[in-house]
Amino acid sequence: MISKSKKEKKWESLKFKGKIGWAFGTPAILFQFFFGWFPVTLAFIVAFQKFYIFKPCEYIGWANFSYIFSHPLFYTSIKNTLYYTALSIALTFFLPILIAILLMEMKKSIIRVMMILWFIPVASMAGIIIWKWFYNVQYGLFNGILTSLGFSSIGWLEDPRIAMLCLVLPGLIMYGPGLIYIATLQGIPDCFYESAELEGANFWQKIWHITLPRLRPIIAMMLILAIIRNLQVFEQPFIMTAGGPGFATTTIVLVLWRLAFKQLSYGKGTALGVILFFFTMILIIIQRKYFKENIDI
Repeated sequence: MISKSKKEKKWESLKFKGKIGWAFGTPAILFQFFFGWFPVTLAFIVAFQKFYIFKPCEYIGWANFSYIFSHPLFYTSIKNTLYYTALSIALTFFLPILIAILLMEMKKSIIRVMMILWFIPVASMAGIIIWKWFYNVQYGLFNGILTSLGFSSIGWLEDPRIAMLCLVLPGLIMYGPGLIYIATLQGIPDCFYESAELEGANFWQKIWHITLPRLRPIIAMMLILAIIRNLQVFEQPFIMTAGGPGFATTTIVLVLWRLAFKQLSYGKGTALGVILFFFTMILIIIQRKYFKENIDI
């Protein structure tokens, strides 16, 4: 009887914990359903329709996808989006890692100040507008500095050769996930570095053999997020250039916005979104396959 009573109490305890778990988990599941799974499912349905908001929709099969693949601007936008992603990763992704590693070699008081600065929120939209005025050919800060030094002014956003680079440069200041890297670095035991110093390792050897291997999982995760974010870039080209000059900065999401919200072709815009979804998934699968997250001990 005693053992049975203990089993019953244990079973009741597990049932109570299960109810508590469902009570906390249900809101998150509902949120994920209505703002995650349901929109994705609806997108796959709308992509095969001539979609109307206030009228019955018409199933048209692959017509929306045929239109997207036959449109010359689709391939231009893919090229521009990949170019933007490559530039952004090259210029803005690795710099916060280096800064975080160098900061860990400084005094703890400086590290605390930098962590506070990274916590300060930045209004990205306002920052993009300010940078647009910096690039202004006639009244911008950059051309003002160049002309004061005796150099000729630059077209900046009006020059198709450097317009995409101008969109990426604000990311050097406006985006820097160094706080995440600093938090990870602070979790590395000091005994690893002390043992390496006893073995005669210099600064760069400690970084290569201790720091970077333990940052690898975070770097891999942040790289995935950076790829997804850059493939979906919209604010910078929309505000700064509207896709110009010509179509030099027209990205996939900008084309999607024009189709869905300017031309009101919701089916075509959604079809382009589905294509972007699969394109992003392919790149992420490749990244996950060739960039391992395991730590070499």
